[in-house]
Amino acid sequence: WAIEYGYKPGAKEDELKKIASRAGEPGLWYATDEDTRPIDSDPLSNRFDLGSDPVGYASLRAKQISELWPGLVERVTKEGEGYQDARRAFGVLLGNHGQAVFFASRYVGGVHVNRDHRGDAGNRMPFEVVPAAKQREALALLEEQIFNDKPFQFPPELYNSLASSRWSHWGTTARPRVDIAVHEVIVTWQDRVLAQLLATQTLDRLHDSELKVPADQDAFTSAELLERLTKAIFAEVDSVQSGEFTVRKPAISSLRRNLQRNYLKRLANLAMGNSSAPQDCQTVAFAQLSSLETRIGELLKREAVKLDPYSKAHLTESASRIKKAMDAHLTLSAP
Repeated sequence: WAIEYGYKPGAKEDELKKIASRAGEPGLWYATDEDTRPIDSDPLSNRFDLGSDPVGYASLRAKQISELWPGLVERVTKEGEGYQDARRAFGVLLGNHGQAVFFASRYVGGVHVNRDHRGDAGNRMPFEVVPAAKQREALALLEEQIFNDKPFQFPPELYNSLASSRWSHWGTTARPRVDIAVHEVIVTWQDRVLAQLLATQTLDRLHDSELKVPADQDAFTSAELLERLTKAIFAEVDSVQSGEFTVRKPAISSLRRNLQRNYLKRLANLAMGNSSAPQDCQTVAFAQLSSLETRIGELLKREAVKLDPYSKAHLTESASRIKKAMDAHLTLSAP
């Protein structure tokens, strides 16, 4: 299509305009590198995704990868050889899972960008807010695949098979550990998605979208995002009603505790105004902290729940952090 426009012999101005007007046809949509940074608005503009639906692609990818974990070590290591290929395969699968899910995260607060001209086929506007239903679909996938410890519940045998290569040469950096830093690897992907969802640009677009979507139509809002994130990430605060827990079978798993700490830091920074996010988002974050502190307090007092030392200490500290964040005063540079 572009070649036809640039090289068609003897094309007159009217004919060139007719060729250019095809920009709205599905097979001719395009974007450039300037539209494809992670923080850019259009979730259809990615590197390395497949298909026209990144959310569907991420869901399928996650399912495929979950089916590859069982028997992974046996498939990639040969009798009489080392286990280094198991570690490489583990990294490849976990990285593909994280990358696919990150594609889906860009739908939240997303705005499609079109380069059409007025009157082109499809009659698309330059900017179209991603439909609320699609944003909720993406967030539901994130709740299932990244803000959850179930996709990362690997057997100890797998972790203990992930041997490091001892190869060393000038220009390489020695690893501080030869075994894999399990918690660090998993929380890195979780925090990357959190950073995307709570980025100032994402919250700005969500807040603005309430004016860009007609009042009689459904819109996905920043208030809904923060409420759902808090509910999903701190789900145990509401779901644990009774029981006796131990350090080996805790009320809140170590992977979940790490996720909750990182989310709490970001939510507190937002509530205290330590970002350029809209002030409405800051006040909603404050309200979420207040509600969460109350619910954590109720759980800690619940006589039917015997919390394990890890979970009890984690919740006690979390409540303390929330109180400090809520009591903190903003230091203004000018009156």
